[in-house]
Amino acid sequence: MGEGALRSIRRFRLSVVLGLAIGSTALIALPANAATPTLAGIDVSHHNGDIDWAQVKAAGTRFVIAKVTEATTFVDDHYAANKLQVEALGMAFTGYHFAQPDASRGDAVAEADFFIANAHLTGKDLVPVLDLERSNALGVKKLTRWTRDWLNEVHAKLGVKAIIYTTTPFWKTHLGNSTWFAANGYPLWIAHWTSAAQPTLPASNWGGHGWTLWQYANDGSVDGIATAVDLDRFNGTALGSLKIKNNR
Repeated sequence: MGEGALRSIRRFRLSVVLGLAIGSTALIALPANAATPTLAGIDVSHHNGDIDWAQVKAAGTRFVIAKVTEATTFVDDHYAANKLQVEALGMAFTGYHFAQPDASRGDAVAEADFFIANAHLTGKDLVPVLDLERSNALGVKKLTRWTRDWLNEVHAKLGVKAIIYTTTPFWKTHLGNSTWFAANGYPLWIAHWTSAAQPTLPASNWGGHGWTLWQYANDGSVDGIATAVDLDRFNGTALGSLKIKNNR
């Protein structure tokens, strides 16, 4: 993920402080100068190659988000294996769709259906993600409508409200800093690569709800992965609240 964003990052250090039981033992990491405990996760795609998921879990990763699709033609060829292995190890898992919006009639629904058909998510998985980084020259109104249509289709088919992945500059520029999505219960996964204790959020602190997931670096090092990898946090200690079966 972060495939369309600027690669200007500073590494952010994790301080591992506690293990809690959430189905299985979960590792909790605390951001510097922050009071709220978080859970450590990563997001991956075919760019990360073959992964030793047992090592990844042993390193403290508690959730994984993997690329599934892009537009209506691309399926990540590592997704199926990643899903199978991560779920077998008992880590929380979901998939994301890298949006390539266009103005053609029905494009958002077509992209959503393509994602659903290839993600094969079940009730035990976390709710899916719309990775929104490209406007492809759509204006604010058209991109906002496209985003609503994609999310509505996923809600109609899976019965859940998908997570939105974006950056603050992108949301402000291309979605007009809309608060509608926050007000209607769509969780935010913010990409902000920074050493700050908290990310900068769009849409008035996402309608006062804050961030649900935070991608705080894209140059991380995790045992079991040969390449640099995106590092994430879940804001809290109860990933069960994001499971599909608990969000219908």
